[in-house]
Amino acid sequence: MDSMLVPDSDAALASHLLALFRRLSADGDGVTRPAYGAAETACLQALAAIAGEQGLESWWDAAGNLWMQPPGLGDAPAPACGSHMDSVPQGGNFDGAAGVVAGFLCVRQAMREGRALRAVALRGEESPWFGAPHVGLRAAFGALSAAELAIPRRDSGQTLAWHIAEQGADPAAAGCGAPAPEIARTSFFWELHIEQGPVLVDRALPAAPVSAVRGHLRFPAARCLGEAGHSGAVPRHLRRDPVLAVAELLHELDTLWARSLQDGADLVLTAGQLLVDPASAAPTRIPDAVRFSLDLRSTQQETLAGLSSLLPRRCAEIGARRGVTFDLGAPVTAAPVVLDAGGRAALEAALPGVQPVASGAGHDAAEFLRRGVPAAMVFVRNEHGSHNPAEAMALEDFLASLAALQSAIRGQG
Repeated sequence: MDSMLVPDSDAALASHLLALFRRLSADGDGVTRPAYGAAETACLQALAAIAGEQGLESWWDAAGNLWMQPPGLGDAPAPACGSHMDSVPQGGNFDGAAGVVAGFLCVRQAMREGRALRAVALRGEESPWFGAPHVGLRAAFGALSAAELAIPRRDSGQTLAWHIAEQGADPAAAGCGAPAPEIARTSFFWELHIEQGPVLVDRALPAAPVSAVRGHLRFPAARCLGEAGHSGAVPRHLRRDPVLAVAELLHELDTLWARSLQDGADLVLTAGQLLVDPASAAPTRIPDAVRFSLDLRSTQQETLAGLSSLLPRRCAEIGARRGVTFDLGAPVTAAPVVLDAGGRAALEAALPGVQPVASGAGHDAAEFLRRGVPAAMVFVRNEHGSHNPAEAMALEDFLASLAALQSAIRGQG
């Protein structure tokens, strides 16, 4: 690669890298970078080449993640900064990739200032590919189970272990139970990520520290069973209507949500699926069953615990009154993660007057914390949500977040 073709300023280099990643993974209006796939690897290889042009050392860990550092750092303990390179199918270009670019720019600045810092571009954070998140980072921790390594990727049908090996990494190390040396040398993890909701847009802020990553209580396969009937022939007191029962439950949860926010609790609630069997559904038929999902998230474990206790009781009460039966199915849970207080304070100092925001989505920073490595995050304003081609991160907002991140890292030593 001709170094004269690579721009030098943070702004120009960030634009260059993001455009390069888009070009290497373009898919219609969006991008597709499958976990442990060719497009993800092509982006990582391009970044490694540019890192070399900039004077950085780069190498791959046993899990296939790309690491970069200033010459002379060697195996010394140091903080790390980065994010993930993969995307969801036909996603946006900035989810993950913006943080990869930020990590690269932070370690380049650290090299110029003589500070110890590594950058890491992680694989496989997104869950759609193998039905599980953070597979690249968890592979670096040696924490993937045999069952997870045997999961087929949604597009190829080949297992995670096969794809890890295909990309030149070691599936045995991914499940060995011990962290890679790069992880063992990481004293702190910093992550820049686009906000995947509209809070910063609503507040007209380019960036904000992240306070915590919400835990969740999910019921992905809930059902409500009633009795089919003629829409005009069954009076209200004799109906066993599962649609109205689920509607009542959702109305109660929405009311609880509003009341919880008034009381100062953190809560978001989504019913992402509400389905009747299309083979039997008709405008003149009372359905006999409804399938639905619930996704409840909070930064407060006590809020999730209260909902876990409340939901079965309210389902039983509504069911008894309406003559239906609720079956919520097996719950899927994850505890909230509060980000490192010192790191957050450093970011708050770099962004004075900006109120921290909670993350409703999982991130590699939270996975580091769950496994004993302190971590902090900064969000960048992003319009039109995430996991879609319309993601819109302004370069000026990225640079504001990058400056805050660089200041916080420098302040933490």
